[in-house]
Amino acid sequence: MVDARGGAMRGCRHSGVRIIIPPRKAPQPTRITCRYLRKDKLAHPPPLSEGEALASRILEMAPHGAKFLGPVILEVPHFASLRGREREIVILRSDDGQHWKEHQLEATEDAVQEVLNESFDAEELSQLDDLHTSRITRILTNDFPMYFAVVTRVRQEVHCVGPEGGVILSSVVPRVQAIFPDGSLTKTIKVSVQAQPVPQEIVARLHGNRVAVSPIVTVEPRRRKFHKPITLCIPLPQSSNKGMLTQYSGQPGQEPPTLRLLCSITGGSAPAQWEDITGTTQLTFAGEDVSFTTTVSARFWLMDCQTPRDAARMAQEVYNEAIAVPYMAKFLIFARRTFPTEGQLRLFCMTDDREDKTLEKQEHFIEIAKSKDVEVLSGRHQFLEFSGNILPITKSGDQLSLYFLPFQENRLAFMIKTRAHTDNETAADGRISFMKEPKMRAENLPPQTPLCTLAITLPEYTGPVILLEIKKCTGI
Repeated sequence: MVDARGGAMRGCRHSGVRIIIPPRKAPQPTRITCRYLRKDKLAHPPPLSEGEALASRILEMAPHGAKFLGPVILEVPHFASLRGREREIVILRSDDGQHWKEHQLEATEDAVQEVLNESFDAEELSQLDDLHTSRITRILTNDFPMYFAVVTRVRQEVHCVGPEGGVILSSVVPRVQAIFPDGSLTKTIKVSVQAQPVPQEIVARLHGNRVAVSPIVTVEPRRRKFHKPITLCIPLPQSSNKGMLTQYSGQPGQEPPTLRLLCSITGGSAPAQWEDITGTTQLTFAGEDVSFTTTVSARFWLMDCQTPRDAARMAQEVYNEAIAVPYMAKFLIFARRTFPTEGQLRLFCMTDDREDKTLEKQEHFIEIAKSKDVEVLSGRHQFLEFSGNILPITKSGDQLSLYFLPFQENRLAFMIKTRAHTDNETAADGRISFMKEPKMRAENLPPQTPLCTLAITLPEYTGPVILLEIKKCTGI
């Protein structure tokens, strides 16, 4: 309950959500509830494009439609990896449970502090201690919708562009820019440019040194036709050797034959379909950059490849890997010694799960290792490598892996055995490394760096002493 005195309330069930109602903002005594929902519990979940995903569970607000006399603050923990400035958090809201739109009241640091400073004195502010906790997103709102959704996506540079035109620069890849000439738009609308860098390790793993790519550049809203062509500037693809695959002199008429311009005009949540439009688009080279014009907003991409006829297919393969959404998660390991030389392990890759697993406690498992937060990719396997005096009991040649999905119980159970060892103190010690890729990979790839490595020691064996009895049998 909250009344005219206001207050701060924190979720009591491990959620970490906090609602701050400043004094004199509730028009009447109000019972406020806020609970997490799974996305699959909604009849109409938020529509998400490729590369977008929920950074926390859906928030259901009550009373739905409640209006306040000024802004109130919701603090919501999120589990997205933002990779510096490459990605961002946006808030979606649904007022009727069917339609979703972006929440417009931006919770900038100044706006949050202004609400707090005009509502609480210094002593009360000091009690709101952890306002600067990492990976907390704040929602500033004057009313409660039915649902809030915290979404992670590649950062967009959003600007209002009108008939007079303008220029939008990317803050992620500064050399990416979109130039809107005078008359390209007939009215002022919000236009955004998105530049997504593609890690070289993805390209090398899929296609070796035969392919290099530029950042993926998207102009939103997609599938919109401009009244005059706009100009896009994109840096040339750089291979692992810090140059193009084909030496380019920079002279007019000396364009590299291996450079292809790819385009996908699909919009909304439809998957990208890459087409090679090099033959129908004039490319202009200026140093390490390429510019071209387009009358349609879409996704664009430069690819330097030795087999241009396969450019669209190879682009699709790289793109499918590049759009995997990164999260911050923990690895947790429970163990139980079932035999002097054997044991059971249960591994978890957790986002917002409880660390004190009830089932494992009931079955007398002991927590033996926990990682810090590390970046893992949604919908991908994390491969396990073992060292020290422990070995997994698997089929010959098999490698264990743990499949990760956010906000689900990602569990892997298996048996392990200890190697023969003369030192009893280290006989049950070992290490587990979590890798992005399996052991069996191309020989020309550099060695993998583990996501994390956990040292483990099996619990002591407390079962019955096992004796081998030999009975003499005598015949009559």
